Amino acid sequence: MAKKVLSGNDNTNGFQENPQNINRNGRPRKSFSVVNDELKAKGVEPLTKSNLIDAYSLIFNSTEDDLKEIAQDKNTPYALKLIINELNDKRTRSKAIADYRDYMFGKAMQSTDITSKGKEITSVTRTIIDESTNQDS
Repeated sequence: MAKKVLSGNDNTNGFQENPQNINRNGRPRKSFSVVNDELKAKGVEPLTKSNLIDAYSLIFNSTEDDLKEIAQDKNTPYALKLIINELNDKRTRSKAIADYRDYMFGKAMQSTDITSKGKEITSVTRTIIDESTNQDS
């Protein structure tokens, strides 16, 4: 089938009479609020911190078969699939586990001594005397 060449009068939706209606920058980008509204309309619920922590805890206590089944389910949220796949990847597994543990329980306290090499630091006290107030009358 041959391509149809538009003559400039075909299917222009009145842009020749109203050139100010032409959007020369293309379709406007969607904002977060628009995307949020669309997802809520589809029944997607926002994730809470407690839900995320519960999910991590349950993932850490699940079997490999359980996690593979969850990751293959079409109704599983995409971010959850990414988390499970990250745990299955040998290259990222140990860092992912450490990151999730730190997120859930906080980082372990780390003390660092970079100034005294373990020796006691002695403080020096300096006193500034204003000689104008110490003059004999």
